[in-house]
Amino acid sequence: MIAERMRAIGARLTVAAEELIARGAIGIAARIALPGAEPVSMAAGTIDIERLHALRGAELYPIASQSKMFTAAAVLLLARDGAISLGDPVAKYVRDVPAVDADATIDQFLNHTSGIGNFIHAMTVLPFPWPRMSYDDLMALARMHGRQFRAGARLDYNNTDVVVLSKLCENVSGQAFGSLLTKRILHPLGMHETFIAAGDEWPRERMARGYYLPSQGYDGGAIDVTALPDYSIASAAGNIVSSLADMMTWSRLLLGSPVPIALDSSQFFGNVADAGVNSPSWFMPRTYARGVECWMWGGRKFWGHRGSFFGYHSGTFVDPQSGAAFSMFMTMCTAGSFMRFIELQAHDYMSFMASCGQAAVDALEFP
Repeated sequence: MIAERMRAIGARLTVAAEELIARGAIGIAARIALPGAEPVSMAAGTIDIERLHALRGAELYPIASQSKMFTAAAVLLLARDGAISLGDPVAKYVRDVPAVDADATIDQFLNHTSGIGNFIHAMTVLPFPWPRMSYDDLMALARMHGRQFRAGARLDYNNTDVVVLSKLCENVSGQAFGSLLTKRILHPLGMHETFIAAGDEWPRERMARGYYLPSQGYDGGAIDVTALPDYSIASAAGNIVSSLADMMTWSRLLLGSPVPIALDSSQFFGNVADAGVNSPSWFMPRTYARGVECWMWGGRKFWGHRGSFFGYHSGTFVDPQSGAAFSMFMTMCTAGSFMRFIELQAHDYMSFMASCGQAAVDALEFP
């Protein structure tokens, strides 16, 4: 019976994906796992904008803001080791952090209540030529955006929080953040298809193709994002490349399954901040914990993270109550302005994730 339901999930999501591809998406793939059943995978559309090669779902893709979960894991590991305390001010470990209160704590950076300026709001257009951004470059942009509120006052989803936390991890561990992430998290978990997108350190030839059209000073064709030199424009807030298989491995940690790095899922779900009715956008998370956000699908709370980058959208979520998990990605061409996709394409992206969650719940609960 459960195998039958899993096949029905795959067929149902394929229909949903094909509808969104007819609306302009290039390719969509997903994998869903339910307790007591083999995972089901689906893929629709093509690997490239020329529509020449079918998408298989085994490709790599930028997971974008899903990267925040891994930064949170690195911080939680350092706290477990006793090297830091989550109640410590970040300023104890990272000097001269701009646009934030000096007493803002690590826990407030983890759940986006620090009030720090968000560097992404100083990037109002899709850039051309493609920039390589350092930590100092991103902090300069955060300073331009300015301190937003007193630390702890409210939830405000923020990329700068995570970049500063990666610098904290480097300062405390004495390792480059990518090395720390690989040695302490990715390799122990067996996530060998997950990479920091820098230089030639990841296999670009395995990637699904996403595209973008710069907003100003450019009159050429769509740019293949896999050909860009690196994804340092997002830093630790979004510079990881992975696969559906690896992200489903990650989902087991969030579900509380025993994993080699000995992090308990409850550590991620602590210190929950809720924006309530004050959330500035339907697209931004209203509930956020330590590196994970929460969305309600099918009457269940799903925890995980979404990710949006030039030409790519994705998400990996779990329902701790039922044990259901899914991961998905979508490729497209992003154009217009840095956040224009929210107006043009985000509804389709969010609706497909909701379909994944709803299908999982239906398969578990209804005949």
